[in-house]
Amino acid sequence: MNIKNNIAELINFNAENLQNLIIESISQDKGDYCLPCFSLAKEMHLSPVEIAKNIVSSIKPNNLIEKCEVVGGYVNFFLNKAELSKQILTHFNAESLKSSEGNGKVVCIDYGSPNLAKYLHIGHLKTIVIGESLARLFSQFGYTVKRLNYIGDYGTPFGKMIGGMFKYGSLKEVKAKGNEALQSYYVRFNKEEETNQELSQYARDIFKKIELKDPEIYPIYQQIIEIGLKEAKKMFNTLGVKFDDYRGEMFYNQFVPRTIKMLESKHLLTESEGAKIVDLTPYNLTPSVMLKNDGTSLYTTRDIGAAIERHKEYNFNKMIYVTDVAQTLNFKQLFKICELLGLGFAKDMEHIAYGRFSLPDGKISSRRGKQAVLADLMEFCQNKAQEIIKDRKFELEKPQDVAKKVARAVMNYSVLKVEIVKDCVFDIEKSFSFDGETAPYMQYTYTRLESIIRKFNLLTNKKCTADYSCFNADAFEVVKYINDFYLTMQTSLTKRDPSIIAKRVMDMCKAFNKFYTSCKVLDGNPNTTQAKINLVKALKTTLQVGFNILCIDTLKEM
Repeated sequence: MNIKNNIAELINFNAENLQNLIIESISQDKGDYCLPCFSLAKEMHLSPVEIAKNIVSSIKPNNLIEKCEVVGGYVNFFLNKAELSKQILTHFNAESLKSSEGNGKVVCIDYGSPNLAKYLHIGHLKTIVIGESLARLFSQFGYTVKRLNYIGDYGTPFGKMIGGMFKYGSLKEVKAKGNEALQSYYVRFNKEEETNQELSQYARDIFKKIELKDPEIYPIYQQIIEIGLKEAKKMFNTLGVKFDDYRGEMFYNQFVPRTIKMLESKHLLTESEGAKIVDLTPYNLTPSVMLKNDGTSLYTTRDIGAAIERHKEYNFNKMIYVTDVAQTLNFKQLFKICELLGLGFAKDMEHIAYGRFSLPDGKISSRRGKQAVLADLMEFCQNKAQEIIKDRKFELEKPQDVAKKVARAVMNYSVLKVEIVKDCVFDIEKSFSFDGETAPYMQYTYTRLESIIRKFNLLTNKKCTADYSCFNADAFEVVKYINDFYLTMQTSLTKRDPSIIAKRVMDMCKAFNKFYTSCKVLDGNPNTTQAKINLVKALKTTLQVGFNILCIDTLKEM
């Protein structure tokens, strides 16, 4: 139910976008909603106070409005809480939060993008969690979502890794120790390279052999990619993310010659210091290099080929890239070049840029010789969660599963609670608190809903006629949040920002806990209890949807 729209329809004069002028009141004594009449004065040639009085005189108490009053140039609307609660909760179910707007449409989302020559680190957490949250949000609106992970499996770093293996270890050790051995070789090679420049050429030579599919080097490279991808998938799985497509740079490199021919046919390529570029200065963008002076391609060259192949395979209606803000220029260049090539899908390409994500210095030390490796961060968070819940008794859940879900929620919510374009620091100590704006606080609120419903089911299996006259202002605040959640999701989708949902889910949890302390749910009266149980069940359904979009697990007990 769109309450603002319904209020606007009751006002018996036409005013453009009237419902957009109606806002929530700042306090309960000033009603539930209010209409500032100041912007209407010029259009109606009346003072704001006169307009407000005319509105109030035209509205009689009804199923929507209990009363309205004039305060200066404002109209304060007091809603008929019992009747509205009955209407909203009687018709509410899980389908109320779904949409068919995306039916038949495909959205591809490119996120994750690990460099398989390195460990996943805290910087990857934002692309993984934001990308997955958006994927779930699009799915909620009926879109078919394809999760694409453009893996970094190409370039000189793999020459360094293999060169390091030859110098410091063996393939036998790699097979025994996997990624741990490979990373140790890579780190050591980079350190020695600082004082021995010959190693740089040595790595380039090995990578050239990879490109040429050398019978000795290429099989080793394939094994390394397999090991690195297995490690990355393990972490994605830990974070609750699964991709449809793991093709990356090596796969799309084969389409570079085709891209160059397309650019040449459109007369878009020019030469600059031996390199081939697309001059984008007429479009207020810097030139984009397509081939370096040694003939090798760059990210954008391969990205053009990837976009073409993805459109062929998925016939997407939207192609979204989730990366940090530092890549904004690259994607502007990519989209403009695709447009200049006459690719019709260029208009459907979109870049979602996010700010940096970091830890306070010294908070996590890594056994792997580098701070903020994602595996270490997850391990630290799980140990922290286990420590917090060690004295709690669990009958429905396994303690280790609870710890894992709490840890995952803490990490994911730490990303999504902040507007995506902003930089943020992950304060681990505060994030594990059961008080304040934290993931455990929200999970604990959900377990409270579960507990209330279990107790109610033990008391009776008879459904009574719900009496909503018992609802106080705190109860109705929860009802409003439930009613507005679909619109919240719509706004979040439009703005491509899950933090809007994160804030609203937190608001709902706070509102429910306030209601819970001011109003006994299982009050002994079958009819009023039924009304409050209907509210609890509707909120549970709403939080399930919200938690899912925020990549937060629900718990039955905590």
